[in-house]
Amino acid sequence: MYEVAQAGLIAASYRDIPPFPVIAPITVEEAVAAMANAEAPVPYAGGTDLCGAVREGKPIGTLVWLKRLEELRGTRIEGDALSVGALTTHAEGAASDAAAAIPGLAEAWSKLGKMRIRLSGTAGGNLMARHTRYEMSILLTALGGTARFASAAGETELTPAEIWDRAEPARALLTRLSIPLATDLRLDYDRSLRPLMTLALALWTDNGGKAEGRAAVATEYLRPASLRLDLRGTDARAIAAAAFEALPGEFADPVSGNEWLRRAGAAILARQLVRQDAARA
Repeated sequence: MYEVAQAGLIAASYRDIPPFPVIAPITVEEAVAAMANAEAPVPYAGGTDLCGAVREGKPIGTLVWLKRLEELRGTRIEGDALSVGALTTHAEGAASDAAAAIPGLAEAWSKLGKMRIRLSGTAGGNLMARHTRYEMSILLTALGGTARFASAAGETELTPAEIWDRAEPARALLTRLSIPLATDLRLDYDRSLRPLMTLALALWTDNGGKAEGRAAVATEYLRPASLRLDLRGTDARAIAAAAFEALPGEFADPVSGNEWLRRAGAAILARQLVRQDAARA
């Protein structure tokens, strides 16, 4: 949360915001230049997170208005990957034909936020807000996706974990998300215990025909943790229990605790494996 100086017990309003310049680039090159040269630049896309942050006191030196950057919109297949523009709204992504390349993705994407958020909030904004309660990072972690950044220093590709660690170059602009389309890649997203726990399961087949899987678990207070699955067995409960045994002990939500997360997570993961015909009950 951002602290507003001299706010006392009265919440800030938009009338408290000092004037700031706005730059509206029409190409990524112009946007990168604006981010590099403007005073304290703040990128603006859907605005669903930024507006709340401003009310909490987030300062804006220069607003970089990104909504004219059509090249950062849309979901499409690029080679052997699903490419998602950073400005793609949740509603657009869930409704896109390209999202069908990963069974389960469109359904999971359609559950992010309420309708007002889905119509305005963007994939890139959801990820870069770095709020543990936001869900794009969970999906991207399970699917092994990465995020591409452009800056004055060139292009950089980062994992969701690296974004949480703020590893992107200074004044970088998120341009697209990329998800490798492994053979038979599919997603199962369970948010039935949200906000206590949210669990995404990705399954695929490697080049040698071996079944592979990864789960991403997160809570209202904890960033996603990635768990690799050993799918050589056929007992869903055993596979799930073994995966959650590897959950780090420090992954301990202040509400539920590590032990509860291991037990509940294993139960949900076993159900997901059965649902995806990856193991038997």
